[in-house]
Amino acid sequence: MKNFFCFAFLLLITNTTFGQLTKGHWLVGGSGSFYLSKRDYISYVNSSTNGFSKELHLTISPNIGYFLIDKLAVGLRPFFSWGKGESFPNDPTVSGGESDSKRYGIGPFGRYYFLDKDKPFNILADINYQIGIWDVGDKGKLSNFSFLAGPVIYFNTSVGMEFLLGYSSQSEELKNFSKNSSKGFSVNIGFQIHLIK
Repeated sequence: MKNFFCFAFLLLITNTTFGQLTKGHWLVGGSGSFYLSKRDYISYVNSSTNGFSKELHLTISPNIGYFLIDKLAVGLRPFFSWGKGESFPNDPTVSGGESDSKRYGIGPFGRYYFLDKDKPFNILADINYQIGIWDVGDKGKLSNFSFLAGPVIYFNTSVGMEFLLGYSSQSEELKNFSKNSSKGFSVNIGFQIHLIK
């Protein structure tokens, strides 16, 4: 870990490159995220199974965007997520269980870079909303919202690595069966490539 921080520091003081945050440029890349959550659930069928679950999600999310003005990009972000959870019903006479699930969908995003374009690093804020499908054997619908912020370090004029932290919330529903909602802390690491049109 010490070597990583030394490398990052040397990169910051010696690198004179910067990302292309100029109007008319394209942004292509993606991220991976690790998400721990506590999820409350409500059953439409049997209220004795209401309760909560603890879950782990791993998500891959590519994106493509366009800079409408300097430092402001908008675009589309699809995603695929795998989750594993353990449920804890409120009724102590009902047993919990474990689950595996898949989620996929797409939605718009917007991001803004706060520092000058000529720096080898920057600070950004990213907001995102997605709709999709929740697959737990049966298929349901879902929606995601996230707000993330953090630094990006540029390796050259085109490629940057991001370290983002923030808030995420998710809602999922299997029609006439159950509705789940979760909110929590999210950590994302991603690469972005800035392309001139």
